[in-house]
Amino acid sequence: MNVRMAVFYSVIALASFGLIYTLVTDPASLLRRIAIYAAIIGVIYLLYRLWSSRKPGRQDQQAFKKAVRQSKKRYGNPVSASKLKSPGKQPSKKAIPLKRSSVSRIDGPKLTVIEGKKGKKKKKISL
Repeated sequence: MNVRMAVFYSVIALASFGLIYTLVTDPASLLRRIAIYAAIIGVIYLLYRLWSSRKPGRQDQQAFKKAVRQSKKRYGNPVSASKLKSPGKQPSKKAIPLKRSSVSRIDGPKLTVIEGKKGKKKKKISL
């Protein structure tokens, strides 16, 4: 048993002894203390919720969600391909060969070369 664990268990034992002693001798005081601690924790929680609701990004997020709802209302929800498939037997992945377009392999990405002025160097003035 290491020293930290011994200190931890002794603090827990003393706290439980004090709790039981207060419960036996003066239970009204214990209940009042618990109520006060609960009230303090509740006030801190309410202040945190009030502060976190005023974050500037939250209003943007709410506006985005509202726009998404309006878009869904206007255009409707598109039915995904997974919903259109029958719940029957799914084909294995080996049965369906992956097809790549031969055009994309032949033609590379469309890149343009921009001519620069690498040959010309600026004169540097040193102080």
